[in-house]
Amino acid sequence: MPSARADRMPRRLARRGLLVAALALLAACQSPNPQAERISQMTTRGVVLTVNFDLNSYAIRPDAREVLEPLAQALADPVLEGFTYDVNGHTDSTGRLGRNMALSDLRAASVVDFLAERGVDRQRMRPQGFGPLQPLTPATPRAAANRRVEVFAVPPAR
Repeated sequence: MPSARADRMPRRLARRGLLVAALALLAACQSPNPQAERISQMTTRGVVLTVNFDLNSYAIRPDAREVLEPLAQALADPVLEGFTYDVNGHTDSTGRLGRNMALSDLRAASVVDFLAERGVDRQRMRPQGFGPLQPLTPATPRAAANRRVEVFAVPPAR
């Protein structure tokens, strides 16, 4: 027959585990997000992230998700409260201009949707599509590097 002391032991361990978890969570909430800190130091508009897309697609690729997740955490950080973000979609020069303009809009919107679903206020993001008009590699306008979305941080007016 177990003693009363033995019955209290699991409860004590459970409470201790909850306390340790609560302290760890508190520390995580108070530690600054390094990406948010870096962005908060920006005094002029600048690129904070570029993600690439597959040909004729606006679906966010798994490799893009890996960099967009931490960006969403950073952009939702209170230290960046006054910032807004330009989310600019681009395509390569393959295909018709009208289709590429629409595709670049869809790419920008898909990144905005992804970030908004993770807590970034939509009102702070401005999606825009530029189609093939601003290639990253002008010498090779059909290059995969041109199929991208760039997220620009726009600091608050000082």
